[in-house]
Amino acid sequence: MKYILTVVTVFALLSANAQQNLVKYVKPIIGTEKMGHTFPGATVPFGAVQLSPDTDTIPYEVNGKYNGDVYKYCAGYRYEDRTITGFSHTHFSGTGHSDLGDFLIMPTQGKLQLNPGTASNPLSGYRSAFSHANETAEAGYYKVKLDDDNILAEMTATTRVGFHQYTFKKSDQSHIILDLMSGIYNYDDKTVWTYVRVVNDTLITGYRQTNGWARTRTVFFAMSFSKPIKNYGQKNFEARQVYRGFWGKFNQNSNFPEIAGKKIRMFFDFNTEEGEKIKIKFALSPVSQENALLNMRTEIPHWNFEKVKQQAQAAWNKELNKINIDAAEPDKTNFYTAMYHA
Repeated sequence: MKYILTVVTVFALLSANAQQNLVKYVKPIIGTEKMGHTFPGATVPFGAVQLSPDTDTIPYEVNGKYNGDVYKYCAGYRYEDRTITGFSHTHFSGTGHSDLGDFLIMPTQGKLQLNPGTASNPLSGYRSAFSHANETAEAGYYKVKLDDDNILAEMTATTRVGFHQYTFKKSDQSHIILDLMSGIYNYDDKTVWTYVRVVNDTLITGYRQTNGWARTRTVFFAMSFSKPIKNYGQKNFEARQVYRGFWGKFNQNSNFPEIAGKKIRMFFDFNTEEGEKIKIKFALSPVSQENALLNMRTEIPHWNFEKVKQQAQAAWNKELNKINIDAAEPDKTNFYTAMYHA
């Protein structure tokens, strides 16, 4: 009898200590409407990467005066919007001021466009319409269908690496745009300098230096594609380059391995089959390009997107299980979403 009681007691203790599935109560979309200033994208607890959609490119000032609309975009995303300009890797959540929005990526098909266009005329640029009916936001995972080109965008993250997965239609004109100009609370002189080096047909490195809320802030990156690039190029949107130096004698707009400037957008071209997935690992470092590459190779040494998603959600579940409450389902959603945002 004593043996039976001991077994029952141990089993009860193990059951009490077993983690509950609390991730299901987290709704990252909560707080993205009006002035909530939260973002719905993928991140892990205390992560350096917040990979999330940005729904417009609102400048900090217009004609030299503060633009009040920029305050609505502290987190880059507004639930009221109907277009997505791309997915950037750094975001604040719940703040009354903002910055970041580094390294925006956007998949497109068809005619290449290197301007984001406007919300009133989305077809004039690379942005895409989307519907909340085709959008999923979970702790550590985000998914949305980009309606204009019928591309499924998915993303997850580790501490220092954003992991993208884009499902394309069949085309010989599939593109990945890397916008080094885009940012949150952007203004003309915010970007001090950007640099991109195409190491080989699957690896890109570089950095972006900005002067915003955080002064003289430099973020280094390493970007890896799951498929070799067919062609690549760039466009520099600086109004006037006074001195172009030795590099000025070369055509830097197409397949040139080193690009630098203040207002650069890169593009990478691919041929894709129906339903083909192109994956991107995008690592950040405050130290160097080499450290960004080391972060990538250490944290995601493979191309298994689902594995990284599961690891991200397991990390959130571990944190959420530090507090257990006995409450109705709606109250659990409010509580654990607030805990997630904290």
